[in-house]
Amino acid sequence: MPESFSSPTRSEPSQGISAEVVKGCSFKALVVGLVGAAAIGLGSTYNDMIIKGSGLAVWNLTPAAIFLFFLLVVGLNFLLHLLSPRLALQRGELAVVFFIILLANTLSSRGLPAQLLPVITGAHYYATPENGWAHLVQPYMPEWPVPQGRDAIWGFYEGNATGTIPWEVWLLPLFYWAIFGLSLFLAMVCLMVIVRRQWVEHERLAYPMVQLPLAMIADDRSGKALKPLFRQGLMWLGFALPFGMGTINALHNYLGIGPTVSLSLGGISLFQGMASIGLSLNLSMVGFSYFVPQNVALGLSFFYFLNVLQRGVLGVLAWGGKDESMGAYSQYTDPIIIHQAMGGMIVLVLGTFWVGRKHLKNVIRKAFRGDPDIDDSDEIVSYRVAVLGTLVSFVLLGIWLWFSGIPPLFVPLLLFGAFVGFITIARVVAQGGVASMFPPTNGPDFAVANIGGSLLGSRGMAGMALTYAWSVDTLILLMSACANGLKLVTEIQLPHRRRLFGATVAVIALTLGCVVVLTLYLGYEYGAINLSSFYFDNVAQYPYRFMAKSIQEPLGPRVDTWIYTGMGVAIMGGLMAAQHRFLWWPFHPLGFPVSCVFGAMWFSVFIAWILKSLILKYGGLSLFNRLKPFFLGLILGEAVVAGTWVIIDYFAGMQNNHLRGIVFQ
Repeated sequence: MPESFSSPTRSEPSQGISAEVVKGCSFKALVVGLVGAAAIGLGSTYNDMIIKGSGLAVWNLTPAAIFLFFLLVVGLNFLLHLLSPRLALQRGELAVVFFIILLANTLSSRGLPAQLLPVITGAHYYATPENGWAHLVQPYMPEWPVPQGRDAIWGFYEGNATGTIPWEVWLLPLFYWAIFGLSLFLAMVCLMVIVRRQWVEHERLAYPMVQLPLAMIADDRSGKALKPLFRQGLMWLGFALPFGMGTINALHNYLGIGPTVSLSLGGISLFQGMASIGLSLNLSMVGFSYFVPQNVALGLSFFYFLNVLQRGVLGVLAWGGKDESMGAYSQYTDPIIIHQAMGGMIVLVLGTFWVGRKHLKNVIRKAFRGDPDIDDSDEIVSYRVAVLGTLVSFVLLGIWLWFSGIPPLFVPLLLFGAFVGFITIARVVAQGGVASMFPPTNGPDFAVANIGGSLLGSRGMAGMALTYAWSVDTLILLMSACANGLKLVTEIQLPHRRRLFGATVAVIALTLGCVVVLTLYLGYEYGAINLSSFYFDNVAQYPYRFMAKSIQEPLGPRVDTWIYTGMGVAIMGGLMAAQHRFLWWPFHPLGFPVSCVFGAMWFSVFIAWILKSLILKYGGLSLFNRLKPFFLGLILGEAVVAGTWVIIDYFAGMQNNHLRGIVFQ
């Protein structure tokens, strides 16, 4: 087993390459990464809108980045190494490329890039005499961040005769949104730089999702063109399982005959159907969970069961029901549970900062006093820039939101709720390896549920409606990808790593530009409503249904939401105290805040926990390490089979070839 499979630390030299010749942020690596970022932005968007195959930019698994990196490492870089080892990208350069395309993958579909165009046009396109949006919604919408002109909007949704984009209508709103988007994403990056050392070196989080790229770029002393991971039979065995099953389903979709494969085992109904336990296996999630600490994996499963129990009891007692003060993105389960989860997320985030308070004090001292005893040379940007970047970004975000109509007193509450959700996702991904998750609620729903639409007023609700473009759909998030990317470059002796910050700004601008321009082009060519009914029907209408209802039936502040949130705070606080005080406590509290949205993923985590426990008990650490390639293969195979069939579908003209039952359940 090569040494690199044991996750070498930052101080270890790269195997087979002396520290003097290690390359990192070279011009070649940066160019390859940015070309890959553009390819992901264009390719994922085209897949979502035209091919409609398995989503490559949906989950924090970041399948497009893994698939493209696989093609680079096993294909292009392998061939270059055969021609001349000097032509091939070295380990550090490959890490830089993956860092860049990892960020690009999060910007190429869900979230701001995909939500933006539907949200800023839906209030006009979907206004009808029946819904009354012409007088309930449109008069209160700010004009500057929304395209003006009926012909331009209708041409986008229904296509126009020439397929040309009326840039004079779009440029100014997109410019304002570019300011917002850059501020939002740089705030995420700067926050992850600030906490990197605490999470990586002091708390030593597991970062399960980094194990695959680390293994893919690992070298040994053989000097062979093919990386050691891809010379492992166990890896290809694990790879073959999702790849083979996904291919069977893809061929069935093409031929209409033959078998299909599904790893869904249905569910177990409880409490007279009021709740159920899902039994669905996801191979990539099993792979990630193999690298998750056992108490974290057990906690994720345990709190899912407790959540099911609570849902069942509430259902039997007919206690709870739909909360009209929250939008569609916070209606996954009973609102009592949602509010408790929000309380748990608040404690998780504040507790994270409290645990790292010594490190945060050092960051502040370095940022404002330049303390020479505090070293930040191994960060992609200095602590001074990171802290000032965070502050400036939040100020710009606050001013932007204020000008959009949200009263200034409520802007901090909105940003607090939104970033609590973002940091929770990043923490759960970094510590628990949960590839498929989203926060139980979001910034605008949290703010409206707690202060009421009546205090916000009509213009405030219009501003809140626009926040649906960036704050609600977080199945894939730049902050979590940045946390994983920073862990990856920490493990590499990476010269000139400060260049990565400039590359980060470039990849944000490049990827967002590619996604928005291609979506506009496809809309005016084919009609946006024909591209995706989810985005250009549901997403375009959600915010304004919520806004219109809140204006027609305004609700004030509600004591019960604060009580339920407080209950979540108390429960999470007690769980975190138990974890720190009692060594025998087996359930890590990370699972509590996300238990209500964990869904069928619990079963994959539980299976991995059982397998890992048996392997460690009867085979010890040696067997655990020997089996790592198999579980890495499960992750890689799922991403590669999805990407492979998207490419085949493109050339074959196939649409809607979802590999359901195998890929990204």
